[in-house]
Amino acid sequence: MIYRTEHYRVLRFSGVDALAFLQSQLTNDVAALAIGGWQWQGYCTAKGRLQATFALTRTAADTFEAIVPTSAIEPLAKRLTMFRMRSKLSIEIATERAVILTNAAAPELNATATALKLPDGRAVLVMPLNDAASLSLADAGAWAKWQLANINALVPEITAATNEMFVPQMIGWDTIAPGGGVSFNKGCYPGQEIVARAHYRGAVKRHLERVEYALASQEAMPEAGATITLADGRTVEVCNSVLHNGAVVALVVA
Repeated sequence: MIYRTEHYRVLRFSGVDALAFLQSQLTNDVAALAIGGWQWQGYCTAKGRLQATFALTRTAADTFEAIVPTSAIEPLAKRLTMFRMRSKLSIEIATERAVILTNAAAPELNATATALKLPDGRAVLVMPLNDAASLSLADAGAWAKWQLANINALVPEITAATNEMFVPQMIGWDTIAPGGGVSFNKGCYPGQEIVARAHYRGAVKRHLERVEYALASQEAMPEAGATITLADGRTVEVCNSVLHNGAVVALVVA
């Protein structure tokens, strides 16, 4: 499988202050990111609630690209721009970049493709839109397979539907593979004090888990952000969900 997708878009940060700015805003240690590498990142409110999760890649010394769920990218760009102030960098949605999903070893499509290889053998690629024009756009079936793979790999996503619902530890963002999405040594960022306190005091009592159950004939599919009651009586909040062979497969915070 190799498809273009419109479910993610690219947010570019470029300029001499890009590194310092991102280091002061995001949950992970941007300074540790080598050119050509990538890491999981999050952006929190002052209360430590996630507004977005995404992968961040460093394409040059002063240029970074974030692969962000489409529903979250415009609010994220607007929010970060508010805090740019006098920092010398541009923040822009890179409409000329395409996001590619593949479940095979990342192919060498061209010299300008950036590959984000996942532990389960899948990969996300970012490349010029013109170079990806021949690739098919992911249909509903292909996207459902990608969502299922994310859920099975315990890779949650914060989208517009789950904005500000969870602190990073609730969705396992501090331990997500590879490398985790939170640094507890990098210094300040919005919500850092609350996130660190929850880490060191063990204050988070709710955690991510995968659930699967048959969908009843008249039952609505639980969407991200919904509150549902499981068969064991527990009330949980849905982070991500997909319908697979007549069953709901979801990542929930319980």
